Amino acid sequence: MQQQKKRISKIADIGELDRRITLMKKKYVGENPNTGMSMYKDVRLGDVWAKVSALHGQEYYTAVSVKLEKQLSFIIRYRDDVDEETNIWFEGRGYNIGFIDDVKYNHEYLEIKAEYSRGVDNPDEDN
Repeated sequence: MQQQKKRISKIADIGELDRRITLMKKKYVGENPNTGMSMYKDVRLGDVWAKVSALHGQEYYTAVSVKLEKQLSFIIRYRDDVDEETNIWFEGRGYNIGFIDDVKYNHEYLEIKAEYSRGVDNPDEDN
């Protein structure tokens, strides 16, 4: 009897990755000539397909208790260039990554918790 492959994440089917998100990282672009402060710009790592969902149940109540009401969960195919310094652009809003789970360390999917942030640049605008 063939053993059925176990579901390793909250994805039942690869077809659930049905939302387009942009992954970005801050890149050092020099110093401000007036202040001497370091300047950074968000640069695009790539556009990927994701399953996007709002937190619910215990995840939601935990987020609310620490004032993270504007948090989403993103599930994407595994990428080794995504870390907590990566930002996400989704439906006109920027999100800072707070937690990444390499589901069962299989390097197949990443489950990302990210919070809405005004400080993420729109990747489609020249800043």
